[in-house]
Amino acid sequence: MAESGERISGTSVSPCSWSSGKYALVERSREFTLVPWRPVIEKALGRQVSGLVRGSGIFWDLGRKRGPVIST
Repeated sequence: MAESGERISGTSVSPCSWSSGKYALVERSREFTLVPWRPVIEKALGRQVSGLVRGSGIFWDLGRKRGPVIST
């Protein structure tokens, strides 16, 4: 489970239900993190996500962003 102040990133794989609630599984390489489920995550299933844990919430950055384009 992610703790406050921790940055998480990886691929949003699937929701998991536990007795304590519903969580999203975020996988990175051979590691994973469980984060509290939010409806916004459903749109990003199978895609790259990252976020910053703040208290009981997460500020999400969903999907990869394009970097600067260099043209010649």
